[in-house]
Amino acid sequence: MVGQAARADDRPKSPELLDPATLDKVIAESQAAAAKAPLDARPRLALARAEAFWAELHAEAQPPAPAPELIGHLTAGVEAAREALKLVSPGYAEAVRQNQPLAAALQAIEPTGAVALYWIAADQHQLAAQRGLTALLLEVDDLRRLFARVIELAPETFHGGAYLHEAELALAVPAGYAATLQTASEDLTQAARFGTGWLRIDLVWAERWAVKAQDYGLFKRKLQRALEAPPNIDIAIDADLAQENELAKRKAKALLESYQVLFTRAAIQRGEGGGGEGRSGKR
Repeated sequence: MVGQAARADDRPKSPELLDPATLDKVIAESQAAAAKAPLDARPRLALARAEAFWAELHAEAQPPAPAPELIGHLTAGVEAAREALKLVSPGYAEAVRQNQPLAAALQAIEPTGAVALYWIAADQHQLAAQRGLTALLLEVDDLRRLFARVIELAPETFHGGAYLHEAELALAVPAGYAATLQTASEDLTQAARFGTGWLRIDLVWAERWAVKAQDYGLFKRKLQRALEAPPNIDIAIDADLAQENELAKRKAKALLESYQVLFTRAAIQRGEGGGGEGRSGKR
């Protein structure tokens, strides 16, 4: 059973995840499959990813305070990933039997648990971010430890997603300005090594890094790159990445239209003049 679980596929099987009704159906099917197969990690991993995508798809429609429905989806994603981790990691399963919390059990998790641990951390990160900066500040250290362990186990997990989340955490949390930008730049560069074709990386460069650095030129270049990417980029590696990339393109278009509220007039003038690549060198 462990061997089967270790090969568990975390991809929700739907060609139309951008349609809310279809995505709801995928979530319901994953829930039903998990109930029918209590020893199979795959439907639980599918559910964890689908719940994260549900939150991304609906986040822009939420009021300033996150709706209970959004919180519920992300919470369900965390729990599904935790159940999957028990199935794919004997070390973690034993830690649970001994009533150890996840933070204390990280070193017991084997490489077979990297994907499940990633989705625990990714859904929990999104959950904390939705609840606001105070919640994120309370959880940031724990989140960093989770993503660091994913990188130790298997840095390529979900297109290098742990590096991308680490960059987002660095940029979201108040810290030394130059140090924050440098750390995030290094994490994003690492994410790009494993995430060729994942347009969210360009989106984070633009929306998080470039806005914080007030680098309007980089902002435009990264968003244009996302908008011009072919629709089926990297589809051979991850069939559903096309859905996530299309959502990234929607966000890129909206960001480009909002540049005047994101950048100072001086930053826009520098960017229009073709200024340099910013504080951290070439990217």
